[in-house]
Amino acid sequence: MAQQFNFFMSPDDERELFQKLANWELDLYPEFTEPGRKPGKVVPEAAATLTEPGYYFAVGDVEGYPIKRGQNKGRWKIDELRSPVVYFCRSQMEDEELRSGYFWCELEMSGDYSRTGGKPDKLRRLTLELQTFLRVRYRRSQPTGFAIGPHAARMSQAGTPLREAGRKGELFLPYR
Repeated sequence: MAQQFNFFMSPDDERELFQKLANWELDLYPEFTEPGRKPGKVVPEAAATLTEPGYYFAVGDVEGYPIKRGQNKGRWKIDELRSPVVYFCRSQMEDEELRSGYFWCELEMSGDYSRTGGKPDKLRRLTLELQTFLRVRYRRSQPTGFAIGPHAARMSQAGTPLREAGRKGELFLPYR
C-alpha cells in the first residue's frame, strides 16, 4: 500500500530535512536521469543545488526504464514500484505563491514479487522517520491535510499564500 505525506516546505525547510536525513546515507536521484549517471548523496549541501521538481531518496539498488517518447526521450526514470525509493515532490514558488509538495512511497510489492522478500526494512523505517519528522517539527494546516514547515509558516505570516499544487489549488494557512 502506498503512503503519501503532503507538505509545504521552503528552501530552508528542505535544508533542515536534508540535515536530518544525512545520517541515513541515501542516494539522491532526479526524477529523470541521464543513462549511466551516478547518484548524488542526501547531504545538507545538496539541498541548495536542487533544480528539478521531483527527486528520489533511494535506500538500495534501483531499477529503471528508458523513456521512449516526449521531451525526456532517451533519459531514464526509476521504477517506483520495484525500487526501494521515496519520491520527493518539492514545494515550488509559482506566481508569488508557495505550492505544495509531497513524499510518496510504495512499501508493499505486488504480484509475484511479494515472494521475493519485498522491500527492505530500512525503507519502512525511513518512511516512519519522515512521517515523525513532519508530525513533530511541522505545523498542521487549516483546513487539515498538510504539514507546514516552520520557515514556510513564517512565509505565510509574511503574506506569501500557501496553495495546493494543481490548477485551482485551495488556499491553506498554518493552524494556531
